[in-house]
Amino acid sequence: MRRRTGHINRLNAHMSQKTKLVPSHTCSCGLEDQTTEHILQRCTILESLRKTVCPTAVSLRCKLYGGKEDLEKTASFVSLSGLTI
Repeated sequence: MRRRTGHINRLNAHMSQKTKLVPSHTCSCGLEDQTTEHILQRCTILESLRKTVCPTAVSLRCKLYGGKEDLEKTASFVSLSGLTI
């Protein structure tokens, strides 16, 4: 997963800082930078989807480096979120 390394992503924080292709690094929820951690753990817009895909709290480390089941849930969440990363 490219999310693990932070390379080649299309989240606002990266696109704004590295390429200037988006005007703001802030997530559309308005709370903080749109980073991998924010999207997977705290974005309020994606909160209900996050709870649907994974009803119990899971650490960012598990979501990115966990076992097959954890990674499948992360991939499903990203796919269902509609984000291009």
